[in-house]
Amino acid sequence: MAGKTTTIQIRVDEDLKKRVSKILSRMQISMSGAIKMFLGQIDNQGRIPLEYLEFNEETKRIMDEVDAGIGLHEAKSVEELFEELER
Repeated sequence: MAGKTTTIQIRVDEDLKKRVSKILSRMQISMSGAIKMFLGQIDNQGRIPLEYLEFNEETKRIMDEVDAGIGLHEAKSVEELFEELER
């Protein structure tokens, strides 16, 4: 049996809300449902259920290059990619 409910109000950037709403809609999850899941995971894990990764300078440089399309390789299939990797 569920306990009493309460209301939480938050303010977020409008563009963030729109982007997240689209993603959640594709997943058929309401914004309220997603927030309830997040709070449930905090309760279950006893911590915020997010991982924070800090990248070193080389990783940041490579990620920037990939975002810019520098140094990318294209393969026609997974099989072709593995063949090239084995060479």
